[in-house]
Amino acid sequence: MKITITQYLLTGLLVLFGAAVFAGELGELTVAEKERQYVIAQIQENMRKINATPTNITGQALLPDGSPAVNFKIGGWGRSTNIGYGHYLFDTITDDKGNFTLNLYLPFQYWITICDPNNVYAARDLYIELKDDKTEQLKFQLQKGISVEGTVWDKDKNEPVADLSIWLLHNPTNTIAENFDYRDFEKKTQVPLETKTDANGRFKFVALPLKYIVAFDAEHAYYPLSKEKEEDLKVYTRTFTVQDQPIHLDFKIPTPWRATILQKDGTPAAFYPVAFSVKLPDGTAYPQLTSNKDGIIVYYRQIQVNDVKVLSFNEGQWFYQSYNNETLPPNPIFRLYSPLTAKGRLIRQATGKPLKNFKFHCSPSKKREITTDENGNFEIKGIYLGRETALEYVNEPEFGCAVNKAFKTFLPNTPDQLIDLGVIEMPESGRLDTNTLENLSGKQINELGFELEGETLAGEKLDWKKYAGKIVLLEFWATWCGPCIKEFPNLKTVYEKYHSQGFEIIGISIDEDLQKLEKDLEKYQFTWTVIADQKLADTGKVWLYDRFGIHGVPRGILIDRTGKIVTTETHGDQLEKELEKLIQK
Repeated sequence: MKITITQYLLTGLLVLFGAAVFAGELGELTVAEKERQYVIAQIQENMRKINATPTNITGQALLPDGSPAVNFKIGGWGRSTNIGYGHYLFDTITDDKGNFTLNLYLPFQYWITICDPNNVYAARDLYIELKDDKTEQLKFQLQKGISVEGTVWDKDKNEPVADLSIWLLHNPTNTIAENFDYRDFEKKTQVPLETKTDANGRFKFVALPLKYIVAFDAEHAYYPLSKEKEEDLKVYTRTFTVQDQPIHLDFKIPTPWRATILQKDGTPAAFYPVAFSVKLPDGTAYPQLTSNKDGIIVYYRQIQVNDVKVLSFNEGQWFYQSYNNETLPPNPIFRLYSPLTAKGRLIRQATGKPLKNFKFHCSPSKKREITTDENGNFEIKGIYLGRETALEYVNEPEFGCAVNKAFKTFLPNTPDQLIDLGVIEMPESGRLDTNTLENLSGKQINELGFELEGETLAGEKLDWKKYAGKIVLLEFWATWCGPCIKEFPNLKTVYEKYHSQGFEIIGISIDEDLQKLEKDLEKYQFTWTVIADQKLADTGKVWLYDRFGIHGVPRGILIDRTGKIVTTETHGDQLEKELEKLIQK
């Protein structure tokens, strides 16, 4: 699956702040170190894509009395100054003199924050804009903070919610939770401080006298809910101003839904990023979350637990597994497997000869376009378990609408198997012969090796002999094709202007839903003949669409009075220009 910038950022934040508090070993690396290396790799890859330049920036943090702030955590958020691309800093710790070093990138804007592990001191975030590597040393002057603490309680089970990430978001403008917007938040709200609830559901921050939002987020596990119902906003966010007194906040939330992600050997998939598609009472959401050290993902919104899908975007390692329209256990397990591989051989149905160097698509798979070798053999890597996979021969059109023609579908349902599709016979089609769209111009219509046939919805057979001596446009179209519909006014205008001079149109609909086609023909009231290509398929014959090797619709084939194909480029002004030339002849 393709990974978006938003997914990189959200995943980066999740793994950035959470893992350092966990202990234990995972292979030869601790969980915290594994997570740190993951974050570093993500940042380096993102920066490589935009050619950002790394540089070391030093700084120092001091307590109110001027002594060094020792073992304070430094972190923050960065955004490129030219394209808006951002990343999260991985944490570093001040030394015994309060000094620290950050590996930052040019050109970038940064909001850098400091956290006191003992929740005593607080500091304003620092803003810097890196244009070169000559930035002066950063300096934090901390103050004694004011307490912001609270509890999170499960309102359904009447018990505390433990191990829940909570953020104290600096909100220097008048942005309020009720109208939070992603872009607005990114511009106006500075980096958050983060903590987790303890076993009793308690959390605590220290803050300066500023405007804040305390939030935990069910959808992204970072941003406060936006454009949601008012009752959700009250549950998941709280806006307030710190003055000179401690502040206490209580949250009562619905029972969270939990899932466990296991690797194929049964061990937890620790800090594993996944994209969910979950059914909510008010619609569908697509959170991007990361499992904890035990492979557990917690989703803090009520959901209908009969429709949950998990699609990993940890590229190339695992694949799709889902629960659809069935009752789930309280803690469903998503067991991950290596992607499957399929192999097979393509031959021509009529001759039995291999299809050499033939390109087709596999959907869905990691590598979608597949090409056979000299013997017609092919191999597809990255097949998804438990999801129907289709092999299709399809050429993407230069414009208009494509038509996908599946020649084989299968449902892989056994982990770690090699799927052997065996020998697959491909039916003959214009796509596979020399009569491809690119080779049609200049050929005689009666020398293509197939009959120009068809049938209207009323059952009237196409009689090509009736069009002898006429200039004919074969117009391939479909009711579901927007560009086709936009072309109708031009076709009607040209037909009315040149019909009396021997111009005819034969509309060839490639709709498979003939009832919808009938309704649309009543609406459009064409004055030319329209045949339904699907009627050929219903009798076991190959579509005209395929015989001519059409790539997509709309597509016109213009034939002169002698039966020679003049052009396959007929839309817009081009049709009338070609007609004027033919009529003058």
